Amino acid sequence: MLKNTLLLFFISLSLSSFSQQFEGGFFGGFTASQVDGDRFSGYNKVGITAGAYAVREIARNINWKTEIRYSQKGAYKKNTEMDPEMFKTSLHYAEIPLLLQYFYNEKVYLEGGLVPEILLASKEENEDGIIPEDHSLLFHPFSLEITAGAGYFFTDNLAAGFRYTYSLLTARDHASGQTYLLNRGQYNNVLSFTLYYHFR
Repeated sequence: MLKNTLLLFFISLSLSSFSQQFEGGFFGGFTASQVDGDRFSGYNKVGITAGAYAVREIARNINWKTEIRYSQKGAYKKNTEMDPEMFKTSLHYAEIPLLLQYFYNEKVYLEGGLVPEILLASKEENEDGIIPEDHSLLFHPFSLEITAGAGYFFTDNLAAGFRYTYSLLTARDHASGQTYLLNRGQYNNVLSFTLYYHFR
């Protein structure tokens, strides 16, 4: 119930900015991610991302942009003959990116902003199978990330974008519960590559 309430709140907040004329479209792509603060490294967890967006010009060459986005994130460590340990974290999020978009020219743009997100589902696995929830620390149901990226319009309607996203609030606490300075727990660290279809 709390997840649904928060999701509706952020959807209403984002869409309320577009009561006047706006443009928008749809997008889809893939993510490569890791979870900083676990025992593994590397953008080895590949997932998908998709959604819809709307933009509104607020100044010359500057747009306000919001998205409703589904993203798969997590971490993955493959087992090998030398190391039989396997570990995979699969995270499913609903996100509402709130962005400022700057157009360098008609084709190239930069963008950045905040990403409130709600955890829809999570699963952890090792070489023995799915790890029961009562044997692992739960991920936080709500988090906040910061993002920055760039894009290029090939045509008036088709664009490609790259984005880097990192947790501002922890995705979950350390298993030990310890914190040290800015290291408060585990953080999502995500690269995304996306194709956009834009309606004008």
